[in-house]
Amino acid sequence: MSTDAPAGSYKHRRAARTAVSANARLHPQNWYSVEVKVCDLSNSGFMAECPETVRIGGYVSLDVPGIGQVDAQVRWQIGGRMGGLFLNPISLARCEWVAVKAEPPHEAA
Repeated sequence: MSTDAPAGSYKHRRAARTAVSANARLHPQNWYSVEVKVCDLSNSGFMAECPETVRIGGYVSLDVPGIGQVDAQVRWQIGGRMGGLFLNPISLARCEWVAVKAEPPHEAA
């Protein structure tokens, strides 16, 4: 990625993504929720397979294990996939989908 991209451009704001394959609940701003499959995640957003139509520019909440509900704005939807931009960045170290599991301490022989 070039570092000379203008501020605010797509290439400038794109954060490094971590591959994920996890089911989650997505809550559009109405009474229902829908199950989605999160495909990738960064501290600033996510991409998921979503069987429902979501409104581009609308707001949703995504249940992220280890963090809770995270508010996001829908930035795009193409076919059965959609992308959301978190309103506040998250810590991937707290996310159970990508956090490195600690090994139990080894007992001395």
